Amino acid sequence: MTILEQLQSKNPDLPLFSVTDTAFAPYGRILPCRDTDALSRAMDRTSIPESGNRYVASEPALEALPAIETVGKTVFGGMPIQAGFCNGRGFTLNAEEYHKCSEVNYSTTGLVLLLALPDDIHDRTLDAKDVKGFYLPPETLVEIHPRVLHFAPCRIKESSFNCLVVLERGTNAPLEHIDTSAPGEEGLLWMRNKWLICHPDSPQAEKGAFVGITGENLTVKI
Repeated sequence: MTILEQLQSKNPDLPLFSVTDTAFAPYGRILPCRDTDALSRAMDRTSIPESGNRYVASEPALEALPAIETVGKTVFGGMPIQAGFCNGRGFTLNAEEYHKCSEVNYSTTGLVLLLALPDDIHDRTLDAKDVKGFYLPPETLVEIHPRVLHFAPCRIKESSFNCLVVLERGTNAPLEHIDTSAPGEEGLLWMRNKWLICHPDSPQAEKGAFVGITGENLTVKI
């Protein structure tokens, strides 16, 4: 039984696919990557927290890699980018965010991405039943399309996951002012180039983020 088949058997209520499946096409695409060895070595040196997840927006050791330079040219059209990581042990949906640029991910551990499409949002509300899981195999480079909803990856084994995160530079930096009571999309803006919708049972809700996910706060069982 493959890893994906094991995940599917333990999560019968969560639609789970591989990023190699045609179901992934509306959400993103697999990118060619010639120098995975150097990228994998750099990712394996990034730190894993003892609990929860840790996000680092910019890691110079990653940004110096030729593979990241290529991503900057081919995916972001030469725009200034940042390459960092989101590593941890999380397995819960909690929230969904989107950016108005692509996001590039890569992992040496494998992981599950919980994704939704922009059209799944209705009046700033997302039903958790519209969220789908996508298995990202180790050493697979993917682009998540702009505005596709995503959040921290989920682990597929007890130990942990690591995940490269490449975005336009400045994304996820703090804003001077946040107003979640503002109408429309403005009320979802949580950080620079980061619009966030969270589940009422999430840590993000406790911090004051816009609550707009209904239904179960999904978890990935392993």
